Formats: sequence, structure tokens, C-alpha cells
Amino acid sequence: MAYLVASAERRDLRAIQESSPAIWRRVRRYNLPIQLALAAAEEVITTSRDTGSAVVISLAPCQPGSADLYRWGDVVTSGMASGTLGDLRMNPTQTLHAVDNLAMSAFAITYGNQAECLGLGGAAGQAWCGLEAVMEKLDGVAADQSVGTEEVLLMAGDQDATDESAAGIGVALLFSKDARPYLDCTVRLVRIERKVQPYVSNIRPHAATGLCELLAAIGKQKQGLLSYDVPREQTDGYSSISIVVEIGS
Repeated sequence: MAYLVASAERRDLRAIQESSPAIWRRVRRYNLPIQLALAAAEEVITTSRDTGSAVVISLAPCQPGSADLYRWGDVVTSGMASGTLGDLRMNPTQTLHAVDNLAMSAFAITYGNQAECLGLGGAAGQAWCGLEAVMEKLDGVAADQSVGTEEVLLMAGDQDATDESAAGIGVALLFSKDARPYLDCTVRLVRIERKVQPYVSNIRPHAATGLCELLAAIGKQKQGLLSYDVPREQTDGYSSISIVVEIGS
């Protein structure tokens, strides 16, 4: 069984700075997608029964990097064109902005998490692969079940662009093998249905948007089965995906 027991979305860095200064100190060195993903993860992990043993699944941003990193790249490329790198300086933390599994690694270090982890690359439709991995771990169908999994944290962060004014979203979902209240009800992830379809080219790669829209659909559902059809632009372009969720009292 895979029950959704907590979720969080973060979109405003200023709000994090003002309301959660301790979290801001831990995430400020990273780029926008990672800052928001970690802030969301830190919010939901407070409901975990054991932060050190929860399996962690992290989605890399489809739009990685930062304005700082791209400015540095421009200096390098223009310098190489002139035969010298000139006055090249780089803040060492800027190199972190190109690390795919940064959110997962930073989270594990902060919470001393030593459980299994999975980093999924920044490609379109990876969010649904993440949900499938959640079910595999909690439903006990993964290849190695020598150690039982009780909780799985799924987190993602992404941004619209890598300029200074870019908007970003961070989202985190905590799943448990045991039923626990979520929004005054129980939410069980029943199955994920996939069908291969002719390719569509209008996909919008974004690690966090699809999960946020799924959460919104769950929040609107009162009781019973919800069959959420993932918009085709939020898939890999080849898949038709439905998320079946059971909402109980």
C-alpha cells in the first residue's frame, strides 16, 4: 500500500527567508529549483516517523543551472574565443548548480538519511516514473526487499528559465505504507496506467508542475476513486498516463 500522508509546495523564496530562517540558511547556497525543492521537503519530513530511514526519490530540474552559472559560462566561452580566460573568478558553490542529484544529496546530509535513494534525471515525464518507483518500494515489488520500506519521500524543483527573475516551484510528497490522515481523509495510490500513444511534440518539461496539478486534483476530490488523466504535455510525449487514487474517510 502507498498512502499519501503529507505534501508541500513552495514558490516564494522571500517567504522562506522571512518565515523559516533556519531552512533558508541551509538552502541559500543552491540554485532556485533546489532551494524550493528542499524547502518543501523540509516541511513534509516533519511528519515522518523516521527521517533517517525514509527512501528518498528526487527529480532533477528540467531547466537546471542558475543565472550565476550561465554568466560564468559566458565569461569562459568569450575568453576562449579571444585566446585567454582573462579575469576569471568563480564562487565554488556555483559548481553545485549543475549537479542533477543535488537536492537528494543535500537532504540526506542534513537529516543523516542512510536509506536507499534514487535520482531521476531532468527529462519530461519523470514525475510519473517517480510515482511508479514509490509504488514499487511500498508495495514490495522491487527487486530487493531485504529491508522493508515504510516511507518514501518524493521531491522535485524546477524553474521557468535561468534568469534572475525566473519563477520556480518546489514540491514534496511523503508516502507511507500505513494509512494516515491527509487533508482529513486517506489517500491511497492505487495504480498508474500507461499506454503508448503517437508522439506529441508540444510537451512542457517541468519536474514539479505535474505533481502540483495532481495534488490540486486530489484536494478537489471528496471521496471514492479519482482517475487523474495526466495532460499529454506533461508526459514524455509517447505515453498516455492515468493516476488512480482512492480517497477514503
